[in-house]
Amino acid sequence: MSTRSVLSLVYAIHNLNDMGIDCSDILRKYGFSMDHLDPFGQIDRATELKILNELMPRIDDPVCGLKLGQQFSLVGYGPFSLMLMTAPSAYDACRMGIQYQELTYLYGKMELDLSPTNSGLNIYISPLPDSVRDFLIDRDIAGTYQLLLDIMKIVDEPVEVKEVWIPHGHNNQADVYKTAFGCDVRFNAPHTRLEIENVNLGLPFPQSNPIAFNLYKAQCDNLLNERSQDSSQLSSQVESYLELFEYQFPKLQEVATLFGISERSLRRQLKAEATSFQQVLNRVRFHKAQTLLKTTQLSVDHIAERLGYSEPASFNHAFTRWAQISPTIFRKQHNES
Repeated sequence: MSTRSVLSLVYAIHNLNDMGIDCSDILRKYGFSMDHLDPFGQIDRATELKILNELMPRIDDPVCGLKLGQQFSLVGYGPFSLMLMTAPSAYDACRMGIQYQELTYLYGKMELDLSPTNSGLNIYISPLPDSVRDFLIDRDIAGTYQLLLDIMKIVDEPVEVKEVWIPHGHNNQADVYKTAFGCDVRFNAPHTRLEIENVNLGLPFPQSNPIAFNLYKAQCDNLLNERSQDSSQLSSQVESYLELFEYQFPKLQEVATLFGISERSLRRQLKAEATSFQQVLNRVRFHKAQTLLKTTQLSVDHIAERLGYSEPASFNHAFTRWAQISPTIFRKQHNES
């Protein structure tokens, strides 16, 4: 199971604390402390998402994610940033950045889209709960842009970003985005994108060093291997992630991408834990169904919709199989008790 650096959460917590937002109680709930957040520690993605999900109601700044992403620095990426800095050119740095993107803080998949004049760094966002989606989109694009700025300072050249794509609306903050990126911003785009002039990509790096590059590359390989050896239960982490969703749940392939493993590996690891993706999803749906039937007056049809079923009958059949009684009888029994 792949974990990730806790540093992006550390950045978020410290900046929110500076904004007067108390995060200590939520951190304690997940076994962390404001005073003892180890910047070299690891965290699984589901836990990080759950913490951010609980923090969102306390944030009233619509561009908070943008501001947090701008706080990322080369220091926070460890050997990953050193590998990029000692690459032969900006293009090679982009290529290696994409190859080793599991060492970044992205919630999505990054690809380099080459064209004759301009090229694009595209980020295809993973399925995320609505509560944190825009925040993480902004944080990831701003953090990626900041990384580009810092890398290009090596060759004493500005980054010529021609256009930025943001896959959500501007929330009356369009000028803030344009100022942050210094270019036109396209909102409600199909995915996130930084479009860059190709002249930037061809620039050689004065600090290029094959020996140092190979050393840092080996360190990055070791980091990826260490994170993939995490012994915690994959099924419980997938379950925690799925619990954040309603109406439309991520598919197996999307979950595998988020957790940084192949679809085949996800199936194999879940099988080794005597379960499957469908069984994990069923547990999540069953738990959510029980809670909604006990604590709300929502109709069974509405509950079926919130659990991602296109037909109420499918939900009724599934719930009856899990509970041995129908949703209606289950609700009646618990209302009487």
